[in-house]
Amino acid sequence: MCQVTDGDVEQLTKKPDLRGGRDCMKCGEKAVVVARINDPLCRECFVTYFTHRFRATIGKSRLIRDGDKVLVAVSGGQNSCAMLNLIKKGLSVAAQKKLRFVPTLVYIDEGVVTGQSRTERTTNQKTVCKYFDESGFPWHTSALEEVVNGSGTSTISPVRSCHDDGCKQSHDAVADRLDGLRIEEDEKVKRLEELLAQTKSLTAKQDLVQKLRHKLLLHLAKQYGCCKVMLGNTSTSLSASILANIAQGRGAAVPLDMGFSDDRHGDISFVRPMRELTNREVALYNRLCDVESTFIPNLSTMAGEYSSISTLTESFINGLQADFPSTVSTVFRTGEKLTVASDSGSPTQDKCAMCAAQLDTVATTSSALSATLMSMKLTEVTGNPLNSSGSATPAGSGCASSSNTSTECCGQGDGSCRSSNSKKDLPTREQIESCLCYGCRLTVKDVLDVTLLPSYILDEVGKQTRRAQMRDEIQDFLLEDS
Repeated sequence: MCQVTDGDVEQLTKKPDLRGGRDCMKCGEKAVVVARINDPLCRECFVTYFTHRFRATIGKSRLIRDGDKVLVAVSGGQNSCAMLNLIKKGLSVAAQKKLRFVPTLVYIDEGVVTGQSRTERTTNQKTVCKYFDESGFPWHTSALEEVVNGSGTSTISPVRSCHDDGCKQSHDAVADRLDGLRIEEDEKVKRLEELLAQTKSLTAKQDLVQKLRHKLLLHLAKQYGCCKVMLGNTSTSLSASILANIAQGRGAAVPLDMGFSDDRHGDISFVRPMRELTNREVALYNRLCDVESTFIPNLSTMAGEYSSISTLTESFINGLQADFPSTVSTVFRTGEKLTVASDSGSPTQDKCAMCAAQLDTVATTSSALSATLMSMKLTEVTGNPLNSSGSATPAGSGCASSSNTSTECCGQGDGSCRSSNSKKDLPTREQIESCLCYGCRLTVKDVLDVTLLPSYILDEVGKQTRRAQMRDEIQDFLLEDS
C-alpha cells in the first residue's frame, strides 16, 4: 500500500494575521510588503529579493551563456513587463553583475482570437511597442495568424525598432512610425477564425492558441538567430498549468511544460526565468517600481469559472492560495519532482505533430490507454475524415511532380517524397490522430473540420505517414538491434 509520511508533503498553513505595523526582517526598517508566506520586507529589501530570485534562476541553470541571443516574449501583461524591467536593469551600466545575453523583444498580436477590431489591435500594438522603445532593445511584432498558413516560411511582420542600428529617436518619430502599423485582413485571418469557430470547447481553443503561439515564437527565434525564447510564466500560472495538463491527458509532458528549460524542439529552447516568483510578488514589484503594463483580453476574459479546464484549475489554485499561502509552493515543488520518461522505444519513434512531445500512445493490450481507445472506437458512429469523400490516396504512391520524367524518387530518403496524388489529398482524421500524443488527440477531437488545422501540422502528419509506409516496405531488409 502506498503511504505518505508527514515529512514528504509540505503542510498547508493558514494565512497569518498581518494587522499592525511590522519591521523588515532584513534591515529593521518599517515593512511595506509581506513576501513568500510571512516575511515582512521594506521596499529596498523586497526589490533586492525579487531581483535576486530572477537572476538566481537564470544563473543556477547555466543554460544561458555569454553572448547568447535570446528572444524575449512580451505580451504587455504584468509578468512579461516585470521580466522586461528586470532585463533592462540587469543590462544597464549601473548593474553590479550585468546579464550577459543579448535580448530581442517580440510581441505577438492575438486580437483575431478574441474578435478585436483593426483599431483595437493597432492600439494594443502601439501601447506595447512604446514599452519596447523605452527599453532600448531591438524589437519585432507579429500576428498569430501568420503561423496558420505555410510551414514556417511566410514573411513575419517586418516592423522593427531603429535601435537595431543604435540610432536615437524622438517621441514624435516613434509615434509617427507606430501610426504606420496596420493589421492586414487576409486569408490567414479568415482561416484562423474558421478554425476557432469549428472548435467546440474553450479548453480546446485555449490549447490550440498556445500551440500556435509557441510555434510562431520558434519560427521568429530561427528567423532572428536566437537560441532561446524567454517566457514570463510564474509559479502561480505553472501550478495551475500542472493540474490542467494532468486533467487534459498531458501528464507525460508536465516536466517540460513547467521546468526552467523546455528543449523538446531541438536547437531552440524555451526558458522561464520568472518561475520562482508568484503573481502576487510580481504585482507588488510592479507597484513599487512603477512598472507599466496593459491589459489585453484573451479567450478566458469574462469566461465563467467552469468554462474550461484551465480557468477551473486557475480558480482552484487562486482560491486556495488566498487562505493557504503555501498552496502554490506545494503544487509547484511537487511538479518539479517529475521527470521525463526515457525513450524506450525504437530510434525511429516520431514526435507529436502538434506539440513535438514524445508520443505516449504506444500502449500494451492491458493498459488503461488501450481500454480508453477501444471504448472511444466502439462509441464512434462514423469516421470523420478530412476530405469530403471520406478516403485519401495512400501517400507516397509514386514520384513527386508530374514534370519529373526521371525514374528517381524526388525524396531524400526521409519520407519527404510527395506523389502528385498526395498533393491533392490530405490525410484522414485517423492518420492525424495517429501522429498526435494523447492530449493533442483530445484537442483535435473537438475540432469539427480538421482541414482547417495549420499547414505545418498537416505537413508533419503527411511526412510521418510516408515514413511509416516506407519503413513497412523495407522492414524485411532492416537489421535488428542486438
